Amino acid sequence: MQGKTNQFMYLGILLIALVGGYLLYDNFIATTPTYEVGIQRGNLIQDLTIPNIWGNETISFSDYRGSVLIIDFMAPWCEPCKFQMPILREVESIPGVEVVTINIDPNYGTEFLTGFKEEEDIRWFFGHSPSTALKFEVNAIPTILVVDQEGKIIYRAYFTSIKDFERILPELID
Repeated sequence: MQGKTNQFMYLGILLIALVGGYLLYDNFIATTPTYEVGIQRGNLIQDLTIPNIWGNETISFSDYRGSVLIIDFMAPWCEPCKFQMPILREVESIPGVEVVTINIDPNYGTEFLTGFKEEEDIRWFFGHSPSTALKFEVNAIPTILVVDQEGKIIYRAYFTSIKDFERILPELID
């Protein structure tokens, strides 16, 4: 009888060790799913540094981890880009959502962009980086990216309506 008791005891210890080992592995050793770094939907966003329109301050996309980030690639001459601005003002006011607008046209200087910022009431970071547009293969504007809290691009499209944002954002905001 004592032999069977010892077998059950060893089997119990083995089972506890296996479960404990699995829990340790799952919680501390196993990595979370990794995504390819890139510029398309489903990729982790390529982390770039963007200068503001005055060139005296920069941001990196990784600065916005923990928030939903909306990136707006635009140019001041673009009428659809101007139509996008009131929509961006509306979504920028949502807690947990940050907006970055990036001018992609190298032909506009600081003075003009400052006036444009005031005229369009851009309250968020306004950058100037034509090279970023090339790296992100922006071929039409406004190009809008929505990046989740972990840095994954979950949406990439051209002009984005408020209805599109109303469909996308509730799934991302806690």
